Amino acid sequence: MHRQISPTCHDAIALRAGALGSVLGVALFKAFALSTAAAGSMMTVGLWLLGCVLLAAWALAACLTCLALSRRVFVLMLALSTVFLICIA
Repeated sequence: MHRQISPTCHDAIALRAGALGSVLGVALFKAFALSTAAAGSMMTVGLWLLGCVLLAAWALAACLTCLALSRRVFVLMLALSTVFLICIA
């Protein structure tokens, strides 16, 4: 028989994924803000853009995992990361 996972377990996993997505989103925001420092050779700019794309993909995957597991935790994490971005910017 399969054991049913409680909804609170889903919320805990969603909270972790949402927190990871929020932190990565803030890191991506800061990476774009620092992109002027990467102005140099084409190789440097290309590596910087590749890093930003990978960071964005990882953040999107974490946020979508959070959304798939629990919508209310996703909304909470979205609101908290918005406030966090406003405070940092």
